[in-house]
Amino acid sequence: MTFRKSFALLTLALLLPACSTNEATGRSQFTGLMNSASESRLGVEEQQKAQSQFGVVEDQALQAYVDRICAKLLPGVERTDVNYTCTVLDSPVINAFALPGGYININRGILAFANSEAEVAAVLAHEMGHVTARHISERYTQSALTQLGATALSIGLGSQSANQLIGMGANMYLASYTRGQESEADDLGIRYLNRAGYDPAAMTTFLAALQRSAQLEALEQGEDYKEMKNFMATHPLTSERIAQSANAVAMIPTKGTTEGVDAHLRAVNGLVYGDSPKDGFVRGGEFVHPGLGFAFMVPQGFKYQNQPDKVVVQSKSGSGAAYIFDMAEKPYGMDLATYIQQGWTQGKAKLDGQQTMDVNGMKAATAQTQGTLNGRAVLMRLVAIEWSPNQVARFQFAMPQNTTPKEIDAFKSVSYSLRRISDAERNMIQPKRIAVVTAGSGDTVASLTRRMAFDDGLNDQRFRALNAMGPNDTVVAGRKYKIVVD
Repeated sequence: MTFRKSFALLTLALLLPACSTNEATGRSQFTGLMNSASESRLGVEEQQKAQSQFGVVEDQALQAYVDRICAKLLPGVERTDVNYTCTVLDSPVINAFALPGGYININRGILAFANSEAEVAAVLAHEMGHVTARHISERYTQSALTQLGATALSIGLGSQSANQLIGMGANMYLASYTRGQESEADDLGIRYLNRAGYDPAAMTTFLAALQRSAQLEALEQGEDYKEMKNFMATHPLTSERIAQSANAVAMIPTKGTTEGVDAHLRAVNGLVYGDSPKDGFVRGGEFVHPGLGFAFMVPQGFKYQNQPDKVVVQSKSGSGAAYIFDMAEKPYGMDLATYIQQGWTQGKAKLDGQQTMDVNGMKAATAQTQGTLNGRAVLMRLVAIEWSPNQVARFQFAMPQNTTPKEIDAFKSVSYSLRRISDAERNMIQPKRIAVVTAGSGDTVASLTRRMAFDDGLNDQRFRALNAMGPNDTVVAGRKYKIVVD
């Protein structure tokens, strides 16, 4: 018997007891490398990380609303060896996710696009489906098995070839939930919705809402909306999932009827829309961060992405021109030119064009070097601004060969635009919020969208996406609608 065959048989013998039948799905699963106790321990750690990164909403009434929905769903969930908790995270990202141990997280961003309590329940029920089906444990076990077999595989293939195959297989299976797992969570979510008395069709209508929100986001970013159509997509096609969920709902003989439209509108009235003051947001052509007390220019024709540790701003032209803003510590007393050379680039970059600057009364220095961005050669312009004796604000400008003169001029303006904001200005800067309004007899889509706090020409699309309206739907007098106001 060869070593490889012995190794494979031993591995199989050890793992056979880990195979069990899932009560909710009826499937046989390999999850033995992560039991319930392991899930709970990992869940506590990961939940702390999630709450630290995003924060939780301070609106206790909103959290209580989600808690009530969560409690209503739980009696219908088969898995009882975990303690489910549902938390509203203070993130504008339209997303929800489950962590091991029954931690269900829903971002406030997703609540804005839901139009009923039943649709919020659909989101939570879907995530409960992932927990009940033990999808996270499946992914962990599969990952461990992939690594466990690596040594034996490398004997026959050679380590480089083995690593390529292992990497390909792991990426295809473990990048996120599989297409099958997502569909399974939808089916379980529909089951839990119906058991709780909610209209199970809410799963279908909310998947459609997700599709509309993605289309709106593409418009806001100046991009074409395209559904993922390749096998490597980590989720089933949105349109495919909508059709599958509609078919699943149609097969239910006795359906729940609770929708809870008014309850949801009461809950989201006043909800922060988009980025919050603690994370910063764009106002009047500037990225403003009330919490940290700074503002800098975001030029027309550029889009921005607000990340926990930096702001990334990219040209919409397709040239690839972009810049990053962040803040970093600087050794006390180190001059800025030395910081760029030794602290920022750690002496690894060949710098030229060094000079000192003054940025709104703050000492600054700049230099340029060559770099790469997404595999393309770019000219990098580095700007370090002394924010405090031991802290620097940094701009990193990336200019590919086809960067336009207009974009270069914009970057020059940005580099001098950083400013401190006063306490009075901080107090005046408020986030955008959802406002629920009742349409009057003379109201139209146009009249309601004129009240929206945006000037990007997308208020019609934004209003329709928020209120689940098609392109030809009209406003009905007496009905309540969501708009976004300052």
